[in-house]
Amino acid sequence: MTIQEEMKITAESVNKYLFSFMSGDPKILYNASYHLIKSGGKRMRPFLTLKSCELFGGSEKIVLPVAAAVELIHNFTLVHDDIMDDDNLRHGVPTVHIKYNLPTAILAGDVLFAASFQSVSKKFKDLGISSDKAIKMVEILADSSVTVCEGQTKDIMMALDHEFHSSSDYFQMIEKKTAALFETSCRLGSISGGADQKDEESLATFGRYFGIAFQMVDDVLGVVGEHKVTGKPVGGDILQGKKTYIISLALETVEESDRQKILNIFGKKFTSQADVKTAIDILSSSGVADVVRKKARSYAKMALENLSTFPDNSAKKSLFQMTDFMISRNL
Repeated sequence: MTIQEEMKITAESVNKYLFSFMSGDPKILYNASYHLIKSGGKRMRPFLTLKSCELFGGSEKIVLPVAAAVELIHNFTLVHDDIMDDDNLRHGVPTVHIKYNLPTAILAGDVLFAASFQSVSKKFKDLGISSDKAIKMVEILADSSVTVCEGQTKDIMMALDHEFHSSSDYFQMIEKKTAALFETSCRLGSISGGADQKDEESLATFGRYFGIAFQMVDDVLGVVGEHKVTGKPVGGDILQGKKTYIISLALETVEESDRQKILNIFGKKFTSQADVKTAIDILSSSGVADVVRKKARSYAKMALENLSTFPDNSAKKSLFQMTDFMISRNL
């Protein structure tokens, strides 16, 4: 079985749980909440949660509510991110605030956020999980949510700033905005599987480095990725003025005339497609995408080093394969 096939099976299990768990009235609120979930997605975070649990012999039944909770938090961030970035597309479909309306989209995000904690607290009672363990998991999920909001705020502030920031600022931002939830995915999975504190920290570190590498690859795709493949607007990060590592690196690398062509459309959403294509062509031919992917691979390597002490089993193999898939992905 390929890692893509295994991820698909996991995604189906998570989706089934989510669709059975969240329901209510008025219907429009829940339809809006499910909109992005129904549109697809790789379910990478819950996959990592399940495999981190299985690494220690835990079962899917025990960890599924936790894996779903992480996915709900992730989708909450997507809904609100799309509002903040004024994006029209996600996964190749209209974003929630475009499909429905802005107030409904905000409420849909709020419901997803609240439902994540319902999934952990209510379902753990049904599964006989101890109160102490459930409380610990809720605390970790809450702390991670705060960290993600801090990272998103830092991302917004960097975009609004007229100056480009250092690479250390970029990595601090993505460690909070993106890596924190991957770290939490693995930490919660390991706790569900009965890991001790040392092993829990190893999985959390794996998740953090995995998340940093993931975001770097995502930033590459946000600039040079094909719309038909990624489902995202072409050159979206350039038009939104995102000061990602690949854009900063390109501006330091290309000739001054090309640098000006990029800066002329940077942060300007209403730009001709011809100018956008010119900027993308410059970035694509500059070679910076390969440089960023190489650095992402170094973080992926550091992530996998944290799994070296664990015995070989199918879950460990899946984590290795997932890391390789993440680094080489084009969507």
